[in-house]
Amino acid sequence: MSKAVMTIHGFLTDTKDFGRLYDYLGFYDEVVPYKVPGHNDGEPFDKFNKEDTVAGILRCFDELAAKYDEVDVVGFSMGGALTTYLCARRPVHKAVLVSPSNKYFNLNSPVAMIRFYLKYILRSVKARAAGQKDDGELKRYWQNSAVSAGIAVKRILPGVDLHTFGVFSDLMEIADKAVEKKAPIDTPTLLLWGELDELVPLASVEFVENRFSNLTKFILPDVGHAMLYTNRDNEIIERIVDFLSDGTQHPVVPFENKV
Repeated sequence: MSKAVMTIHGFLTDTKDFGRLYDYLGFYDEVVPYKVPGHNDGEPFDKFNKEDTVAGILRCFDELAAKYDEVDVVGFSMGGALTTYLCARRPVHKAVLVSPSNKYFNLNSPVAMIRFYLKYILRSVKARAAGQKDDGELKRYWQNSAVSAGIAVKRILPGVDLHTFGVFSDLMEIADKAVEKKAPIDTPTLLLWGELDELVPLASVEFVENRFSNLTKFILPDVGHAMLYTNRDNEIIERIVDFLSDGTQHPVVPFENKV
């Protein structure tokens, strides 16, 4: 049984969104990082448009489907939403949705983050009062949030303007309408989301969950939007590979501090 996988990156980012995941996809016959128009190799964002983006992901999938028995798709953020679109339009074998941005914005993010850190600060204070050693857990959580927020500030916000956001909004509308029309979608799907997500709200998770009938959800309490950039990427990669390989691959991904 031959198989391939394509990845679809996020809004105003690039194929590096998937980090070390590519190192653990060797069980596929072909791995294709799809490049959204206007996002990679120094292309200007004014080349980003909904027509070429939609046509491109459909063409990429169709070319792989003509060569291989099974084609899986992994999408991050905007790429996650576009992956749901592919599931509605094409026979995707398996899908992985990392922080899918079908619904946005996460207005509750600041409140969730404050509540999270207050909880762990209180726990840390109690541990110290009991004479227990600080295990550095809170610091690691803070690093995760800092890395993820830094991606948004340095890479996404500078590229947002009326054109890019308008194209993004149109693509999300196209994806959501296709999913709603096709639902329930039975593609085996793994959805990963962080409770501290700065951009994508829980509403996006619920939107997809309510329209995909064969979905496994994994929520991390301590990471933000760009989870594969954080020091939890090893655990996330292991879960993704286990899901995509039907449990035949059991990689032990070494911890890598991103800060």
